[in-house]
Amino acid sequence: MGDGLKFQFYLKNFGCTQNQGEGANIRQILLSSNGQEVDSKYSADVIIINSCAVKTPTEDKVIQYIYECSMTDADIIVTGCLPKINPDRIKKACPDAILTPPNIGKSILKYVPLQLTNGETYKMARLPDIPVFLEDRPLTSIVPIAQGCLGSCTYCTVKYARGWLQSYPMKDVFEYSKKAVEKGARELYVTAQDTATYGKDNGVNLVELLSKMLEIDGDFQIRIGMMNPKYAVEIMDPLLDLMEKDERIYRFLHLPVQSGSDRILDLMKRDYDIESFNNLIKKIRSRFPKMTLSTDVIVGFPGETNYDFELTVNCLEKNCFDIVNVSKYGDRPFAASVNFANKIPPDIKKQRSKFIAEKVHAIQNVRNKEWIGWKGNAIILKETHKGNMFARNVFYRPIILLGGNIGERVCVNVISNSRSSLKGKIERSSPK
Repeated sequence: MGDGLKFQFYLKNFGCTQNQGEGANIRQILLSSNGQEVDSKYSADVIIINSCAVKTPTEDKVIQYIYECSMTDADIIVTGCLPKINPDRIKKACPDAILTPPNIGKSILKYVPLQLTNGETYKMARLPDIPVFLEDRPLTSIVPIAQGCLGSCTYCTVKYARGWLQSYPMKDVFEYSKKAVEKGARELYVTAQDTATYGKDNGVNLVELLSKMLEIDGDFQIRIGMMNPKYAVEIMDPLLDLMEKDERIYRFLHLPVQSGSDRILDLMKRDYDIESFNNLIKKIRSRFPKMTLSTDVIVGFPGETNYDFELTVNCLEKNCFDIVNVSKYGDRPFAASVNFANKIPPDIKKQRSKFIAEKVHAIQNVRNKEWIGWKGNAIILKETHKGNMFARNVFYRPIILLGGNIGERVCVNVISNSRSSLKGKIERSSPK
């Protein structure tokens, strides 16, 4: 990129997998544009903060970090969702901060001081030019397939930042995924605000996209990102058929229920009822009893009674989810629920969150015990901080191993478990 001066940058990412991928894309662009990444914000010419605003506690962390960065001599660029959702709060923390939209791609160069980048600017990129890999998992590539969603959930502020659904062309996603595999990816994380809606704006669907991706030669696994149950129902049968045909799709689904109460779901504008959700989970479990199922719940939504909360607990116990992300409701800018009456006191939200966490921990321990004695193959993806190896099997189960090499596919025997993972013994290498 021209002969611009070299500059030092510091990048901080917050938020979801898709946001992490967009941050990694920014890193690659800056590194190829005279940028040198430094490990301290105090050494940087420019600090890029890739923000998240999905929940109030997350926003608070981002704002605190922005304020800390304002004490440095660097130029501050804030991208991600927060600049559109709460720009005034950012400006209060750092009046000189430069605010940009999310998914900025090469347009980041427009905001880096022009004397550093030789004045070169670009239009916003839809897909990164170079496949994005997770920083702590060199074998895992993030594959964004869309921006925005079709929902109007009353508690959500991300819709304001990301907008309505815009699916990336299937051929572009295919080529991007192929490049990632050629560069050594063993996992492809298919991400969007709602992967189940992929293609509703361009005449295709998620199953067609996945089928196309499976034409890529190589030993890799595909993880499907979050799906709104309303739209997941429409594609579930062919999706499960595809999983049965090709084990390169992880037996993993993320289906946020948010509440077990139809009354609360209606207030949230989730557009499904708990009976249809339970039937969806029943269908999945009947086809894949060991499927790893993840869900999200919000406790303390305005007007949530003790009975509503009990219905949520019943839903979690009935469906025995392997992963449950629990959030305490908080008002978010531009969300309709800000104006709802009957807000739940913080102490009650805290009690409900703790109660669910204890229930979920018990379920997870039981579910993981069922894996003891299982034998099958898994891919070693990284080294843990304790020096062990971290692998996953086709059901997306994390397995801790005492040996093996990163990137190797091995046959393992599960010998014990904790609440959050399995412990395995390597039997032998297991070529795909």
